[in-house]
Amino acid sequence: MLGNVPCVIKSISKEWEASKEWVCDDKINYKYFVDVYGEFKAPVADCNKINFNSQCKSEMTIKDYMEYLQSSNEENILYLKDWHLKANLKALKRSCSFYEVPNIFASDWLNEYAEDKTEDDFQTPLHADVYSSFSWSVNVVGKKKWVFLPPGEENKLKDSFGNLPLLFDQLKWNNIKYFEVIQEKGDGIFVPSGWHHQVFNLCETISINHNFMNACNLHIVWQALQSTLTEVEKEIKEFESTPEYTTQCQVILKSLFGMDFQSFINLIMHIAIKRIKQIKGENFYLFKKFVFGMNHIKFDLQSILKVIYLIEDHPIFVNKNLPPSLILQLLNMKENILQVVQ
Repeated sequence: MLGNVPCVIKSISKEWEASKEWVCDDKINYKYFVDVYGEFKAPVADCNKINFNSQCKSEMTIKDYMEYLQSSNEENILYLKDWHLKANLKALKRSCSFYEVPNIFASDWLNEYAEDKTEDDFQTPLHADVYSSFSWSVNVVGKKKWVFLPPGEENKLKDSFGNLPLLFDQLKWNNIKYFEVIQEKGDGIFVPSGWHHQVFNLCETISINHNFMNACNLHIVWQALQSTLTEVEKEIKEFESTPEYTTQCQVILKSLFGMDFQSFINLIMHIAIKRIKQIKGENFYLFKKFVFGMNHIKFDLQSILKVIYLIEDHPIFVNKNLPPSLILQLLNMKENILQVVQ
C-alpha cells in the first residue's frame, strides 16, 4: 500500500459463506441466487449500448438476471455491477455474513466511518476508483483479466477534449505502459490509488469489491481532492465575484469527487478521535474482529497530522471559508495528536 503498486493475493476467500453457497460445480449457483436474493433489484449495464462514453444502465431483479445468464444470450451482453448487496440485506435486517473483510485490508477508514455512522458502504470500463481510493476485489467464482495503467499513462489516451476511451485496446496503442493480470477463483486483487484499470470477465464471474482509504494513501486522496477543486474553480471562474462562489464550488466538488472539504475533514477527525482513544486504552473492533496495534495507531495519527498541516496551508482554510466550529475542531485535533504521538 505504501508503494502504491497492484498485487494479487492467492486463495483469499476459501472460508467465505459466499464461496460455499454461491458456487455449485465451480459455476454460479443460479438456484441459490434466485431463492435467496431473487426479488432484489440491481443495476445492470448494457455493454452494447453506449451513451456519452459510458454503458447504458437499467435495473433488473436478480431472478431475471439469473434467467438471462442461463439463456446464453451472446448478442445482448448485460453486466450486473455496483450492486450493494450488503446494504440491501441490512435494510431488511438480514444476515450480511456472506463474506469477511480480509485482515490485510482491515485498515479501511471509509467503511469504518460508514459502519460507525450506520451509513451505506462505500463502494468495468477504463476508470480510476472513486475518491482516488484503494480498492480490493475478490473472485468468488470465475476468472477475470485485468489491465492496469500506472498513474499518468492514461493521459496518453485522452482525446483533444480530455476524454478517455471507453476501452483501452492494447493493439491500437504501442507507447502505453500497462500490466495484464489474470485473476483466478479465490484470488484477491489490490488496486492502488490513481491506477486506471479495466476488467474483462473471461467466463461467468462473481466478485466482491471494496473501495477504501487509510493512512497509506491519505495524502493521495487529499491531493486528488484539492486538484479536483482547482478544476471546478476554473470551470466556473466567471462567477468568482459572487457570494455563493465558494459554497457552489464545494457542492460541485462533492458531486464530482464524492466528498467535499468538510466531509473529508469530518472523516479524518472521526478516525483521529478513535485512534487517540485507542492509545488511551479503549478497544474498537473493526468489522467486529480486528484490533489495531500501537504502531499502526500512531502511524494513522501521524498521517492525519501531516494532512492537517496541508489543510492549514490551503486557501480555503487560510481565508476561513470553512465553518468556524470545524476550523476550531481541526486546530484542537492537531494539538491533541501532537500530545500523544511525540
